Amino acid sequence: MTQLKKNNYNTFSNSLLSWYDFNRRILPWRAPPGEISNPYFVYLSEIMLQQTVVKTVIPYFLKFVRKWPDINALAKAELHEINSYWAGLGYYRRAKNLHETAKIISNKYDGFFPIDKNSLMALPGIGEYTSSAIMAIAFNRKSNVIDGNVERVFSRFYAVEKPIKESKIFIKNIAEKHLPDNRHGDYAQALMDLGSLICIPKSPRCKMCPLLAICDVGGTTSAKQYPIKLPKKEKEERYGLFFYLQNKDGAVLFETNKSSGLLANMDVLPSIGWYEESNRFKKSPKFNKKKLNFLGMKWKILDQNLNHIFTHFKLNCSVAIATISDENALVNDLSKSSYRFVQKTNINNLALPSLIKKILNALKNNEILDF
Repeated sequence: MTQLKKNNYNTFSNSLLSWYDFNRRILPWRAPPGEISNPYFVYLSEIMLQQTVVKTVIPYFLKFVRKWPDINALAKAELHEINSYWAGLGYYRRAKNLHETAKIISNKYDGFFPIDKNSLMALPGIGEYTSSAIMAIAFNRKSNVIDGNVERVFSRFYAVEKPIKESKIFIKNIAEKHLPDNRHGDYAQALMDLGSLICIPKSPRCKMCPLLAICDVGGTTSAKQYPIKLPKKEKEERYGLFFYLQNKDGAVLFETNKSSGLLANMDVLPSIGWYEESNRFKKSPKFNKKKLNFLGMKWKILDQNLNHIFTHFKLNCSVAIATISDENALVNDLSKSSYRFVQKTNINNLALPSLIKKILNALKNNEILDF
């Protein structure tokens, strides 16, 4: 194969687009060849794909568009219902931003996405990457779409020796030079597909790459060393105590989180020691029994523990259980909060984060729920 010059940007984009024409992924939000993209589908998928892999997103996307087929339908939805459909995807602030943006587009823009990057970036939850992706894919505008896949492709293509955190500006600038003069949406998606299918993180499939002949490390054992990364920091350890309270009918006490912070607007078991910045547990709550005056109840801490990994910390979970025969004793506490008892048959209708699902499943699997 003839060695091609690195500065031939057209060769790069043409080779990539030719490969994409025969190897593109078929995704439910992606328009078939020759058809115009649905901006709502593009937007919804990009929000869901933030910090979440394609395989996980597909069933959520399909469920969303069956329920809310366009942006106006989503704007009319209740946030609590959106949260219940979002449950399990993580990064729950995205669901609230999704709802707020839908209402703005429906009311301010008559249901049409603005075709201008600054207007897109003014919408809740839409930043540089998402606005660029919408401009390129939904509207076929020339736009530099840079995500982790694209950074990896160019880090290897140019054998960038600086860690990825220090080379982002270089990659952004060099990627801009490779943009073609047409097929902007296809090109953006081609780069994403190349990173997802071929230029994968641990074992790049260089022999299948359309850019092999012009890549600095293509086909070498050093390819998987790029992009250069700084050593990972150990995750912070946190300790949380979760309260599982049943009433005489077997209903369980839940609360709805406030609209900001981690697990915003989600339905959760009450907990202490880990969520707020203040009053954090410094060790397992089994050694903090003086904290167990929650709602004035007598609680039993279970011996069983479980762990849940968040992006920036590891949560060690303990569970305290109790029953109550007279809910009137809790009226004063419950009236000041968002606490409510939920029948077990209705728990699946709640907007439950994966953390709470994990705790409930652990209790169920160990037959602790029938105490």
